[in-house]
Amino acid sequence: MSLILEWIFIILCLELGLYFQIKHKKQPVQIKNSQNVGFSALFYGISLLRFFILIGDYYAIGTITSPFLIWSSGSFRFVFLNFGYLSINFGFLLFTFCMEKYKKFFFKKYFFTFCFLIQIFILISMVLIDLFSILYLSVLLLPLFIIFLLIYAKDFDKQGKKQKILPNIGLKMGFSILLMLSGHILTIDFVWYYYGFITRLTGISMQLIAIGLIFKMFRNFFPFFEFNWHDKIENIYILNRNGINLYSKSFLEERKTIDEQVISGALSSINIMLNELMNTKENKILIIKKKNKIVTIFASVYIIGVLVSTEELEFFKHNIKRLVLKIETLYRNLLINWNGDRTQFYPVKDIVTDIFSM
Repeated sequence: MSLILEWIFIILCLELGLYFQIKHKKQPVQIKNSQNVGFSALFYGISLLRFFILIGDYYAIGTITSPFLIWSSGSFRFVFLNFGYLSINFGFLLFTFCMEKYKKFFFKKYFFTFCFLIQIFILISMVLIDLFSILYLSVLLLPLFIIFLLIYAKDFDKQGKKQKILPNIGLKMGFSILLMLSGHILTIDFVWYYYGFITRLTGISMQLIAIGLIFKMFRNFFPFFEFNWHDKIENIYILNRNGINLYSKSFLEERKTIDEQVISGALSSINIMLNELMNTKENKILIIKKKNKIVTIFASVYIIGVLVSTEELEFFKHNIKRLVLKIETLYRNLLINWNGDRTQFYPVKDIVTDIFSM
């Protein structure tokens, strides 16, 4: 039973790594970021760790011989164990590098990446001296990554609460990490040798649950750099299908006063392009780039949302769509029978404030 669960765990982690790799490749070049590469590397690393441990425990010759290859003593089982822990450390290294690329988590940027480079160097050096050093290094290698994940979860939770997305993510990630760590400890040699094979079965089951929870969180994560969206957004416009400006909001602290009708006239040309898009049943998001400005447009049945920013972020696409659909739901009857009075849309500012909370 344990062997079946372990193969399931290995294949599942491999597929999750492939999922994030494909997700990264499918991202438009303009908004491609390395977060999904980091997630992919982490799942690949976990998969390889469990794979090499499985090969060492079930398929490799465990008899200790002396001398053994380049060591004074050893076995093929320990060779595979060392490959496993080396794989997971390279996974940790790439994961932390991809996360630290957009944010400083401690002291200085790439602090944890540098620490993992040192840790891998120490691991390789120790293993070259003594093949059995992995027995105690397997436990000592985990704290650094756990510390990084807890700091990552804390920062993400803080930003998530501020932006009102993914609530309590820190608590959920902390629980998942604890579950994964506890499951891993139960599969370590001296634990299941002492307490029996049922502990290994329990440990791999706990890790299966934990990996599912972690995947669910990772697939919904926004890149950290998108949390600074308020520095990149400039204006939001809500137009009807005739190009008339119903509502506008500027996020710039200092701006020139521009006649709204001029804005409306400039933006109405967008409607010509959208008419082609709206021939299909599905709503579409259109991105227009000009110099250092990005115009994100989402058109629905009755209104068009236009967001002007300095960068193209998934966060903007997600929220302009939410904004348009919410306004259309609340103001549907008014939009159908609108008499030209734009003051009727004044309360839209509360919806904008709620969705684009500063």
